[in-house]
Amino acid sequence: MNFHQNQNADAKIRCFVAIPLNRHTKKQLRRVQADIRATGIQAGWPSADNFHLTLKFLGDMPEHILPDLKSILSEATKGKTRLNITFNRIGAFPNARHPKIIWIGPDKPNPELIALQQDIDSKLNAHFQFAKEKKFLPHITLSRVRHYAKPVLVKKAIGINTEAIKICVDQIHLIKSRLLPSGATHDSIFHVHFKPSRCRQRRGKF
Repeated sequence: MNFHQNQNADAKIRCFVAIPLNRHTKKQLRRVQADIRATGIQAGWPSADNFHLTLKFLGDMPEHILPDLKSILSEATKGKTRLNITFNRIGAFPNARHPKIIWIGPDKPNPELIALQQDIDSKLNAHFQFAKEKKFLPHITLSRVRHYAKPVLVKKAIGINTEAIKICVDQIHLIKSRLLPSGATHDSIFHVHFKPSRCRQRRGKF
């Protein structure tokens, strides 16, 4: 299916596929964000309510394809079991010399997470003819640098000891994003659960 042929047929929504974070994890990340903010870097600070781990950004999609998206995501995650991710490294995009985004992520690759993202990416690309994602670098955005940041401040921010923030991934969501003057708002359209495993986490609303 080439959704571009019908993209003017109805309203569009800006959306992406993501791993949600529960309240406990968001609270932990908010503390790390506060430590980064305390360095004095001039930046924008996303609300903890919007913290998430993006697996695939879709952009503006026609509403009529939502059933297809749910079917494809269900297929891509079929047989997947819950997995653990540990956030323990702070970094910057595109680099520490000219940071635009300061993020937190794993300090080493997680094969299960990479396989999940690749399965979702390949199936969505095959069905909707998206461009294939470049190298997947799992991260959660904690700040968006607005002005030049002094190297000493960036070094201090990246060197913050985050300890180990562990989460259990047991579902993925299709998220609707709206860009408002007051900031972005994120709402879950639907979600897909994974098979049970020994993975455990504190429960919380997305």
